[in-house]
Amino acid sequence: MQSTALWAQEKRFVLQARPQFKVLGTSTLHDWHMETSVAEGFLECLANEGEYPTIKEARVTLKAKDLKSGKKGMDRNAYKALYAEKYPIIEFRLQNLSIDETGRGKALGTLFLAGTSREVSFTVELQYTEGIVEVTGRTAFRLTDFNIEPPTALMGTIKTGDDVTIEFNTTFKTL
Repeated sequence: MQSTALWAQEKRFVLQARPQFKVLGTSTLHDWHMETSVAEGFLECLANEGEYPTIKEARVTLKAKDLKSGKKGMDRNAYKALYAEKYPIIEFRLQNLSIDETGRGKALGTLFLAGTSREVSFTVELQYTEGIVEVTGRTAFRLTDFNIEPPTALMGTIKTGDDVTIEFNTTFKTL
């Protein structure tokens, strides 16, 4: 009798061009968003043929000043609130990922933002085909959780809400 064993292979995936990261919020004037398609990152995982990979490590970084709203004044206020000169990098480091058989689940990790780090949990969805991992996700938190004072404009008459949401859509490919 002949047996065949399939072994998990350790693979490194790198973030591909044109990821989508969006920050959504509110203000006393209107809802707003800032976005970027510039970021760097990687996944280290064990991949079994036909199964979702077991992600051991993941890291994604982007520059605070790559986030754009389309309004220069709003961007300046956001960069000031994020202390973008002193802390130019926003980073997420994965600690734990749990997904079900459909590829949906939770990613727990540390978000480094404006000189403060906090644990955050994202709802995520993975799509996996040989050599490619697509990850979409979403989380919400308060700016003040990261010691960020919500920006104001026009001498305080326009105030940004404390609650923000981050959404992302990324594709990682094996080296």
